[in-house]
Amino acid sequence: MRKMRNFNQLIIALAIIVFSSCKNDNQTKSTEEVASAAVNNSSPDCPAYLAKEKQNNLNISVLLDLSDRIEAHKTISKDTAYLKSLAGAFLQHINGKKSILLEDRMQLFFNPEPSSSKINEIADRLNIVFTKDASVNLIDETKDLYSEEPIKLYELAQADANGEKSNYPGSDIWRFFKDNVRDYSVDDCHRNILVILTDGYMYYDKTQMTEGNRTSYLTPNSLARLKLRKSSWKAEMEEKDLGFIPANQNLEDLEVLVLGINSLNDENPYAPDIIEAYWSKWFEEMGISKDRYKIKQAVIPSNMEKVISDFILG
Repeated sequence: MRKMRNFNQLIIALAIIVFSSCKNDNQTKSTEEVASAAVNNSSPDCPAYLAKEKQNNLNISVLLDLSDRIEAHKTISKDTAYLKSLAGAFLQHINGKKSILLEDRMQLFFNPEPSSSKINEIADRLNIVFTKDASVNLIDETKDLYSEEPIKLYELAQADANGEKSNYPGSDIWRFFKDNVRDYSVDDCHRNILVILTDGYMYYDKTQMTEGNRTSYLTPNSLARLKLRKSSWKAEMEEKDLGFIPANQNLEDLEVLVLGINSLNDENPYAPDIIEAYWSKWFEEMGISKDRYKIKQAVIPSNMEKVISDFILG
């Protein structure tokens, strides 16, 4: 009888060991499957070792609106300070990485491109790439570049316009999203962030389209014609389906930070909110979810610095 009891206890003990072993195997398998999935979901153009670090590899694109908004000195002052803060956040990220893992870049774009070759030369100098082979001096060089070069760029853009509003080319942000955003600002191996410095109005004379109550542009005059001057503006906007024409789709892998919204429709207290609603609706219809974009009005640089830092490093 005692032998039988001992035999039964032995069987139970063996069963527990086998069960525990299977459970551990399943847990190990599950971990391996997760790691394998991360690699398998990477693009053929993105090596597995980069795909693994995707969220820690910054690909920051800056789109500058060089329309007549830059006639105002305070606009240039804020823009250049925002760019300096952006570079600061980017370099803070770089300082937090091991050099062997560096695969980060920051670049500058315009649409349309300025006619001045000097402006384009400055933009080229402001395109920064950090890899494991980057010079130890590149951090200091980047600080200096973003402290000194942007103001030169804006001064050249002003000089090109020669004081005439009609000489500013406008800013074809709509066309940038249609034709360029994937090629310039989205990379499978990186966390993709597009920063747009603009007052929120969108206009280019060669890109004026209308589909129902949707447009490819928004100007102070076109906003005034909407007559959205009551607290019910949002409901009216939805009822009439007002907004931008979507320029693209499936942009889920893009984050967007819009800085500098500034209403020129002083007679309408809701104008800043309407501008923001236009942009928000546009982003979401192109696949950029609400948690992946932020739209901020023009504020003093010291207040914007935290906004920029939180977005880039958060």
